[in-house]
Amino acid sequence: MSYIFTQETPEALPAINAVLESSITAWNLSDRLYRLSVNAYRYSESDWIDHQFYGLRDQNNTLLAILVLNDDASELPGDQSCLQIHGLYVHSDSRHQGLGQHLVDHAITLATTRQLNALFVKAHESAVPFFTKLQFQHIPVADEIRDYPYRFVRSVM
Repeated sequence: MSYIFTQETPEALPAINAVLESSITAWNLSDRLYRLSVNAYRYSESDWIDHQFYGLRDQNNTLLAILVLNDDASELPGDQSCLQIHGLYVHSDSRHQGLGQHLVDHAITLATTRQLNALFVKAHESAVPFFTKLQFQHIPVADEIRDYPYRFVRSVM
């Protein structure tokens, strides 16, 4: 199957949040925690101020996966420049088809084009094996109060 990468606009917000909501079902949360999590993770039009949204669509223009990026390097150790993966979500009906890897490859291309030297992500615990498989390196926790435990970085140089 062929896929189309698109830069998404706020008009796609309902489809973006539908993919996000479907993706979160893979996190094995209780019904109550799922309902609370969905509300916390949903995107709004104001998120376009400092995030870029990319979609992966099928030949019918159905949104299957989303990649949300920003340029925040504040949690990256050292003096690296990076593109942060703020969100990477694949609709539950499209999981295990390589779409997440396509999105990471797209992020690598964007980071390289912008002459940045790394990708950074704060992953959900369930996504740790995914990012590890794609050669992201775990950033050790230095401050247990401040540091998110599942931070990963991957060089794109």
